[in-house]
Amino acid sequence: MNKILLIDCSPEVAKAVADLLGDKVTLESSSFGDGFSPKDSSMIILESDKGMDPILQKVGDIRRGCNFNNVPIVIIKQQEDHIPMEHFFTAGATEVLSVDAPPVACRQILMGYLSLDRKPLEKEMEYLTPFIDNTVKVLKTMASVEPTFREVWFSKEFKIFGDISGIIGLSGNSEGTVAVTFYWPLARKIIAQMMKVEEDMVNAEYIHDGVGEIINMISGATKKNFSGTPYYFELSIPTVVVGSGHQLGHPEASSIAVLIFDVEETAFALQVCLKPKSKTA
Repeated sequence: MNKILLIDCSPEVAKAVADLLGDKVTLESSSFGDGFSPKDSSMIILESDKGMDPILQKVGDIRRGCNFNNVPIVIIKQQEDHIPMEHFFTAGATEVLSVDAPPVACRQILMGYLSLDRKPLEKEMEYLTPFIDNTVKVLKTMASVEPTFREVWFSKEFKIFGDISGIIGLSGNSEGTVAVTFYWPLARKIIAQMMKVEEDMVNAEYIHDGVGEIINMISGATKKNFSGTPYYFELSIPTVVVGSGHQLGHPEASSIAVLIFDVEETAFALQVCLKPKSKTA
């Protein structure tokens, strides 16, 4: 059964959620603080308050605490405030609801977010496995970092919550995109180790260029694995996008695999969108 984590929710909001979903999920209440963990939650519900900065900071911290797990974060409002909706979404929220909204609509929305993603099919792992192996190999070789592959899921959404992404377009027998996304602290650590310098010597420009080079190396190494197969591709010039909650473009009607890697207590994500044009090389 899906577990929903209620963070700092009042009894009124907790009861409203229980009335909506209590027979479909397990509810657990918790307070936000140091050492927050999503605890294998299928959804996190957070009550909004009047202050804009504290609630947005809390949403951002919770999103980072999810370590790239695609856990829906839903904001529940008991009363109207003056916080623009887009501020919540940029911070990392998935949805904003009011306790005064029609219960049937709220229930439908919440249940929809509990079935956003799917696990890969066996045939999809044929082209994902080389990306996994080469991501580990590139970071181990170039930065003395040993990422551990955690999981992969297919997303219906293009939004990824990180601080910086390196993106490269693919064309040829296959077309699509590949993107790697980091939060700043891990990106800085990796680039510093690639450059063999102290982290305080690495500025934003170095990180920008380094992340672009990382996605270029991962894609270039994987390209060799696909030689003579329907998955073979040519590479475009890498581009880099900066900003929390940025959206990455992918070919229309394509599946997006999100691969999660752990590096000690942190994580990063690789998005792979690859679609063969034909069955022959």
